[in-house]
Amino acid sequence: MNGKKQARLVLGASAALTVGAARAAAAVFEAAEETQQGAKVIVLRGKDLEARIAPEAGANLFSLKVGGEELLVQPEKMEDLKLHRSGTPILFPMPNRVRDAVLNLEGQQFKFEANNAKNFIHGLVRQRPWKSEPPVAGKAGASAKVWIDWDEAQPDFARFPLPHRLTVTYTLTRTGVQLAYAVENRGKARLPFGFGVHPWFRVPGERKQVFLQVPVSQRMEAEDKLPTGKLVKVDGGYDLRKPTSLEALDLDDVYFGTTPAAAPSFEWRERGVKVTLAGSAEFTHFVVYTPPGKPFFCMENQTSSTDAHNLHARGIKREAHLLFVEAGKTARGTLTWKVSKK
Repeated sequence: MNGKKQARLVLGASAALTVGAARAAAAVFEAAEETQQGAKVIVLRGKDLEARIAPEAGANLFSLKVGGEELLVQPEKMEDLKLHRSGTPILFPMPNRVRDAVLNLEGQQFKFEANNAKNFIHGLVRQRPWKSEPPVAGKAGASAKVWIDWDEAQPDFARFPLPHRLTVTYTLTRTGVQLAYAVENRGKARLPFGFGVHPWFRVPGERKQVFLQVPVSQRMEAEDKLPTGKLVKVDGGYDLRKPTSLEALDLDDVYFGTTPAAAPSFEWRERGVKVTLAGSAEFTHFVVYTPPGKPFFCMENQTSSTDAHNLHARGIKREAHLLFVEAGKTARGTLTWKVSKK
């Protein structure tokens, strides 16, 4: 073989490698629709991360894996996602409890069916089927768009007769998962809402090896798990400003004052896993639920307080942080969860 011909072959091989490397880079992320136990599931995959969303079960992000290790409590059956004790239920338009299952605001009264003693809990959309677009993957990530139209076709529309569309876009990136919401007001009156998520995180081993941190100095005083509207300093067993072991915690409380620069987080220290639960400026409240002896804990980003509509109606507006979107307008917010494993 002469030198010129050999050079051309080497050059051709280099070009082929370059094209192959580019294709490999583009294939870092994958997006697909699958069927799991008869249910439609959207799967987003990256190099070390995988997310699974069930559109027909409240658009629940029910699986999030890092390095093959599951972070979230899994349902025994896919239909169990509607029970809200696994995955990541979406709480809207009222996160957590509504006192006496009655919402009073701006001269209107909305009555709900009590599902938590005499209270109503966890909103209207977590058990409803959502619609979805085919997921897409690119060089920077993989994403899926899901939505629910709140209109007269919804069985509970008469209880909250304010037409709107809630859209959530999940995006898997190289560092974690992003959840972006959009609330489009399709009615004639302004829409009051709070948006939250309720992830059920696993305790993979000993509770003492799980550490929680919520870097804020205030929480909401509560009676029977409903806020009075008063803010109090964190102290004693409520103080999570430094990483604190789950072992001695027994909390079901609302923390106040989270910001993009003050994001809660948790660590599975024996597994080398850390998850940072950051939110945009809309997410001012954060619920921590740590029932003793259970193989799970919950850390919940919320844009508003528990019972926010009723607190707002009483004039407790800053502490409630109820959000409004005017007729014909759209309100947005974003959660960015950073996930790492050593």
